[in-house]
Amino acid sequence: MDTQQIMRTSLKLAGLKSLPADSEIHAKGRRIRKVLVAIDVGVAELLLARNLGCDAVIAHHPAGGKARINGYKVFLRHVDQLKEAGVPEDMAQKAVRPKLRVLELQHHPDNYDQTPSAAKKLRMPLVSIHSPCDEIGRKMIQNALKDLNENSAVKDVVSEIARFPEFRKAESKIEVRLGSPRNRAGKVAISHAAYTNGGYEIAKTYFENGIGTLSYIHIGEPDLTKLANEASGNLIVLGHIASDWLGINRLLRELEKKGVEPIATTDLN
Repeated sequence: MDTQQIMRTSLKLAGLKSLPADSEIHAKGRRIRKVLVAIDVGVAELLLARNLGCDAVIAHHPAGGKARINGYKVFLRHVDQLKEAGVPEDMAQKAVRPKLRVLELQHHPDNYDQTPSAAKKLRMPLVSIHSPCDEIGRKMIQNALKDLNENSAVKDVVSEIARFPEFRKAESKIEVRLGSPRNRAGKVAISHAAYTNGGYEIAKTYFENGIGTLSYIHIGEPDLTKLANEASGNLIVLGHIASDWLGINRLLRELEKKGVEPIATTDLN
């Protein structure tokens, strides 16, 4: 395979028609038979890949380039997910706007060139595949919950998600951060694959528009405290690393079928 084929495979599995802003081919490569795969990739991982005899590296989080600078634009996918949950578009846009601005300010000064430049000097092909893998994982979770209904308990939602090996093996377990495992779940929304968690504003908007249980991959303490001080629903936090590997591992299984041997840096499969 080549780097373009690897990226196309991820997009196909995710059901995406175009390359999202947080994913990129930083250094092209062909005849790829063995790849190092890591959540975060820097120069150390590139050297590790070379020492292990790998032909390329797949990063999950944007390793640099335009994906590092402009990847925050994928946060706008929260608008589509909110609308899918029944939130009016004007309310969805309003909920997304504050954190979108924060993300742009955070990433503008990032050192976007160091790792891609090192990859090119080492002649090590490098790709970043972020939201496609997260979307693959989101679809897997939604499918796992399809037999539950609004009268199911929050603990039932947790139990179904926890069946995946990635969550069983992870040191960071699934947590019910708001509400109770015994509560009625109501309508469930899986708010993943939109660059990062929606924080306070987006969670509040879900709860105000009929969502009883919301799933995030992670959330910051200030946002959680603000939500806890208001009447809200149930918030499940799945854990960052397990959630990331859920989608990554599905991609790796597909690449194996195409003759690529993946060397994962985390044993969560």
